Amino acid sequence: MAYDHPDALHQAYEGLRVLDLSQGIAGPYCALILGQMGADVIKVEPPQGDWGRTMGLPKQGFSAIALAFNRGKRSVALDARLAAGRDAILQLGERADVVVQSFRPGVADRLGFGYHALRVRNPRVIYVSISGFGQSGPYADRPGTDSVVQALTGMMTSNRGTDGMPQRVKPFIGDLSCGIYAANAVGAALYARARRGAGTQIDVNLLGTMAALQNSSLIDHALRAGAPETAVTYPQGVFRTSDGHILVFAMNNAMFGALCDAIGRSDWRQDPRMQTPQARIAVGEEINAGVAEALQQRSTTYWTDCFRQHDVLYGEVKDYAQFIDDEQVRHLGLIQSFQQPGLGAVPFADLPGIPPGVRGAGQAVPVIGEHTVAVLRTLGYTDADLAQLASDKVIPPLQTVTGDTIERI
Repeated sequence: MAYDHPDALHQAYEGLRVLDLSQGIAGPYCALILGQMGADVIKVEPPQGDWGRTMGLPKQGFSAIALAFNRGKRSVALDARLAAGRDAILQLGERADVVVQSFRPGVADRLGFGYHALRVRNPRVIYVSISGFGQSGPYADRPGTDSVVQALTGMMTSNRGTDGMPQRVKPFIGDLSCGIYAANAVGAALYARARRGAGTQIDVNLLGTMAALQNSSLIDHALRAGAPETAVTYPQGVFRTSDGHILVFAMNNAMFGALCDAIGRSDWRQDPRMQTPQARIAVGEEINAGVAEALQQRSTTYWTDCFRQHDVLYGEVKDYAQFIDDEQVRHLGLIQSFQQPGLGAVPFADLPGIPPGVRGAGQAVPVIGEHTVAVLRTLGYTDADLAQLASDKVIPPLQTVTGDTIERI
């Protein structure tokens, strides 16, 4: 059946219950994606909160990372080091369709809510384990982050600066991609469960994610067999204009010819050294130098108008403010905002492929443990039980977790 309602894709996972035990970026982003497609996401974090809440320059208790990857979730604060906290997590896991966790390998098992323990209680659970280096092997116990894995996988080397210093690619490309791959695997696992009735464990790690992202580079390295690296085509790169910068790229002969016309280098069209993309690699630096000389003579606005007329592949280099105000971005409604108590309007971009503005409004990021009382009540905890948990420091003091209205999960 075809869907033509704008909310159809946003509600694809409506009724799906997700238990997010992860912290930082990769796991929370996976859970956020599921939530943006309609799932009900309960985030369990320690009483002091997900460590991602303190990264960067937090305002009103929210960092940019916390705001970006936890919108629309419900927060339950539990101390998993205590038996009562672990028992509550198990009860939530029994009711979940998907569990996402990012503990180091073996930690969830030691705490009592690893995949095998939870599968006994919930055979249909889809259990996502996100780690730096996988669940086994010589690096399994090693702490792994986006930057560490970028260093190990050659990505920093391939992005080294003009001074030869390896550089990290921003913003958290490994973590973000890991979250996307994990959410994609969940979709496949849900389809398999619908056909076969059983859940499964999904192992997604930063090392494998970064390898997958660099397939073409790995293949290029093998094909070169030790030959020096070059660009895949020329001209290519970021060039200075009289008042800014602009990226120029020519993928084929038609694009190269269009650029020649735009910058007044008709002689390049006749140069026998520049007749094919492969031939131009040998004189690439000469071509880049010629483009640089031409572009620095005029403004970015001049060149963007000129390149658009000549159908040149280009992109003016913008900062975030300019990007948000870009005419195409505004036309597509790519940047929306949600209202965060204490902060006001916070910008965000919805999932690609989803009609903008369908679910974003009103989906704020919870404070630490905001829904603890409400969610635990759905598990059958009484007021006396909650008071005892607070007294035992399993949950925060009750006056800080006052949520009291929520649908039963």
